[in-house]
Amino acid sequence: MARGKTICFIDNANIFHGQQEAGWRIDWEKFIKYLEREGEIWQTHIFASEHNPPSPSETNFYQFLKEELRWEVSLYPLGLRTITCISCDHTHTVPAEKGVDVGLATRMLMLGINQAYETAILVAGDRDYLETVKFIKGLGLRVEVIAWRHGLSDDLSDESSAHVLHFDELRKELEMKRQ
Repeated sequence: MARGKTICFIDNANIFHGQQEAGWRIDWEKFIKYLEREGEIWQTHIFASEHNPPSPSETNFYQFLKEELRWEVSLYPLGLRTITCISCDHTHTVPAEKGVDVGLATRMLMLGINQAYETAILVAGDRDYLETVKFIKGLGLRVEVIAWRHGLSDDLSDESSAHVLHFDELRKELEMKRQ
């Protein structure tokens, strides 16, 4: 089935953690070219958290996405979460993503309600997006899901309008070559 006007929505934390677990990195230029085999991607939105102040690698990465790939980049400051060890009661604070899922879901909903796309490509596997996907599909629009197999909710997978693409199976096509 033809996608029609398509917008891609990426949850960077979901992808980042999947890459770490898989041991390889996605080349985002190859990713878009791969997706465009099925038709033009009109816009790509990536939602991410960054340190305060951002690291040089974060700044360079987001600048590349904005300037070279012409993506819409929505950045949220990393929050902090306190973790307590159940064995020794020791506590420590770790960075925690805040706002990304809500930001992505809100943008996807706003653009869907305004009929800005016919197909949304959701690059995430979180069950948190389930109600958003159901609502978008209720508008008569399509939602395709791309995710790491280990991070994909069964419920979200079931709602995809097309066969779910798993990054795990796309390594040959998408892996960034080491420099």
